Amino acid sequence: MNQYLITTIQLAGLGQLVLVLASVAIPKCLQWNEGLAGLRPLLRQMFWTYALYVTGVHIFAGVLSLFAASELLNGSFVSTAVCVLMTVWWGARVMIQFFFFDNSDMPNTLFNKLAEIGLVMLFIFLTGVYTWAVVVNLN
Repeated sequence: MNQYLITTIQLAGLGQLVLVLASVAIPKCLQWNEGLAGLRPLLRQMFWTYALYVTGVHIFAGVLSLFAASELLNGSFVSTAVCVLMTVWWGARVMIQFFFFDNSDMPNTLFNKLAEIGLVMLFIFLTGVYTWAVVVNLN
């Protein structure tokens, strides 16, 4: 098995767990409380529910990648399916970043700009890692 790819998947796992930790700051940086205040309670609750679901997927993928990287490369249907899921998950996130998000009302701070660059680089890295894992699994 390709030890370099195993290590890269483990780094991807670590990156996702760091993302989860960093996500604690996102509501404050993007002023979610102010933005969500005008929503009806159900919509606000749904927003937070979806945010927690996304966080859960990041934790799951991060732990799986960090501690079971070689299992993600064993060529089985499940390992291939998980890698395809993560490729689509992160690839969609990259596309959303470039073609859907309107960042014009994001607080214009150096921290926010650097954080956005770092996040986009992480999303591209994760897409590439899991794409590579899919290719290895299919061969």
